[in-house]
Amino acid sequence: MIKKGFEIVKGNNISDELINYRDKYNEKGKYVGFSRFEGIYRMALGTCTDWTGIPRSGKTQVLMELLLNTSKFYGWRHLLYFPDVGNKWEVLSDLIHKYTGKSFNPMHKNAISDKEIYDSIEWITHHFLILTKKDVKANLTPFEFWDMAVEMKKNDPNGLHTACIDSWKDMHHDYNKYGGYAMYLEKVLPYRNQLAEDNNLHFHTVIHPKATDKVDGKRQMPTPYDLKGGSEWFNSGKCMVTVHRESVEQNFVDINFTKIKPRSNGTPGHISLNFDLDKFVYYEQKENGSRTYAQPEQGKPSINQIVDFGTIQTDFPFDQ
Repeated sequence: MIKKGFEIVKGNNISDELINYRDKYNEKGKYVGFSRFEGIYRMALGTCTDWTGIPRSGKTQVLMELLLNTSKFYGWRHLLYFPDVGNKWEVLSDLIHKYTGKSFNPMHKNAISDKEIYDSIEWITHHFLILTKKDVKANLTPFEFWDMAVEMKKNDPNGLHTACIDSWKDMHHDYNKYGGYAMYLEKVLPYRNQLAEDNNLHFHTVIHPKATDKVDGKRQMPTPYDLKGGSEWFNSGKCMVTVHRESVEQNFVDINFTKIKPRSNGTPGHISLNFDLDKFVYYEQKENGSRTYAQPEQGKPSINQIVDFGTIQTDFPFDQ
C-alpha cells in the first residue's frame, strides 16, 4: 500500500513529459543584464536562490536590480515581502529610483519629478506586487507566503514568476512545532524547493549571517555556513549567493556564487559590480574606465522594445 501523498512513477503516464525534459535539458534561465554573470548564474523558473551578506553589503540592491531586469527584458512579475527594506514607500522609491535613475531626495541634483513618478508607478506596481502589513499584529510564515504565491499563479498563470522574502528573520517561524530550528529547516526548505519546481516559480530568500571574523578591522565575507543552521541551508539550497563589500564607503560589491542548481544555469564563481549612487543601479567597470549598465542579452530586445506600454516610461539610463 503506497502511503498517501506518494506515488510510483509509471512510464505510460509520463512519456511525453520525459521527452520534454530531454528537449529542455540544457535550457538556461534568463539573462540578468550583466555579461559577468554569464556561465555563473541565470535566473530560472522552478528553482530557488538564497542571498546573504553582512548588513549594508548591497545584497538587497543586487537582488532588486536583477528582478527589475527580468521585468524589463521578459515581463516577469514578482511578489515581494520586504519588511527589512522598510515600509511600502521605501520599497517603491528604491524600485522607481532604479527604474528611472532619479532620486527621491528633493535636494538631490537628480531629483525625480511628479511626472516621472506618475509615469513609472503603473509599470512598477504591475511588475512588483508589494505585500505589506495592514495589522501590526499580523504574522506570516514562509509556508503561508509560498502557498500564497502558488495560489496567485494558479489564478493567473502568466501573472507571477518569482516570490521574494527579505528577510528570513522577519517571517514567523514556529520552531517548537517542528522540534527546534534544525528540524524546522529540514521541513521548510525542501517544501519550498518542491513548491518552486512543481509550480514553475523562483523563490528568493535573503538571510542574514552570523558575524564573521575581522581581519585588519574589516569583516570577512560570509559563506552559507555562516547562516544560522548553515549546513541545512547549504544542503537544501539550490543557488547560494553572498554579496559583500568591506566598507560602506566603497562603491563596488563582490558577489560569490557558492552553489548553482540546475547546472544548466551556471557554475560556482565570483564577480564584482560597481554601484552608481545617482542612478541607484550597478554597472560593470571596464579596464579603460568606461561603464556598462544592465542591458538585454546581445541580439535580444527587451520586452519594453517590443511591447507598447502606452504612457509608461521606456527610456532607461541603463545603456549608457
